[in-house]
Amino acid sequence: MLNSSDFHQCVIIMAHPDDEILWASSVLAAAKKVVLCYGNSVDAAVSRGREALLRDFPIPSVVSLNIRESRSFLTTDWEHPVETPHGILCGRDRDCYARNFHLIAAAIEDHVADGDVVVTHNPWGEYGHEEHVQIYRAVSELKKTRNFRLFVTGYASDRVLSFMEMNAPRLSSAFAVLPTDKVLAETLKRHYQKHDSWTWDDGYEWPEQELFYEITSVDAPLRPARGIMASHPVNMLWIDGRLPLWHRLLRRLKRQFVVGLEAALRRARRTR
Repeated sequence: MLNSSDFHQCVIIMAHPDDEILWASSVLAAAKKVVLCYGNSVDAAVSRGREALLRDFPIPSVVSLNIRESRSFLTTDWEHPVETPHGILCGRDRDCYARNFHLIAAAIEDHVADGDVVVTHNPWGEYGHEEHVQIYRAVSELKKTRNFRLFVTGYASDRVLSFMEMNAPRLSSAFAVLPTDKVLAETLKRHYQKHDSWTWDDGYEWPEQELFYEITSVDAPLRPARGIMASHPVNMLWIDGRLPLWHRLLRRLKRQFVVGLEAALRRARRTR
C-alpha cells in the first residue's frame, strides 16, 4: 500500500474549480502544481466567480486553462455507457465536447514531465460527470508518450458502480488510503462560496479517508457488464439512490426530451 510520501510534489489535473478539493484534499497541500481545465462555465455567474476566486486563491500552485465547458453534463446513459476517443458518449453538445478534448490534451502537455506523479479523475467520472471522464481520457492519452505515474481518485456513486467495475482491468494493485485534509477543505469551500462558485452540496461532509488507484494499463479492455461483480473499495457517494422514483423518472424524461429536441434541430439545419 502507498502512503502520502508517494504523492509529494505531485501534479493534480482536475476538470473544474472545486474538483481539486472535493476529490483530492489529502494530496492537495503536497502538490507542486494544480491544473484546473474548465473555467468558463455555461452559467455566466459561475464564470465570473471563478475568474475572481482565482485572483486570490489560497493555494499559489493553481493554474487555470480556462477552457469553456461543454453542455454534456447529465446527458449520458450510465446504465449503458459507451466510451469514445474523447471520453464518453454524450447526448448533447458532442462537437464542443470533442473540441475540448483536443484543447485539453494539447494544453496539459506543458504541465506534465517525465518522472511526475499525476493525480486526476477516474475513468467513471466519480459520480458520473462527462467532463471528468474526458479529463481522465486526456491524461491517460498523454501517459502513452510520457513516463509518469498516473493515479485516479477512488470516489464513485451509485449511478456509475457498474461502469466502475467494467474499468477494473485498468486499476493496478497499487493504491493509497490517505486522510482527508478537512481544514483545507473547509477553507477552500468558504472561498468558493464567497465567490458563488461552490458547485457541490453546501452540507457535504468529507470522509475521514480517501482512496487513490494507480493506472498502469490505460488501454486494457473493459470487463463485460454481465454477471455478478465484486466492488473495489471506494469512497461511496449516494446520489440517485436517495432520490424518489418520480424525480429520477422526471429527470430522465427531461434529458431525453432535450436530447431529442437538439437532434431534431440539427437535422433541420442540415436540410436547409
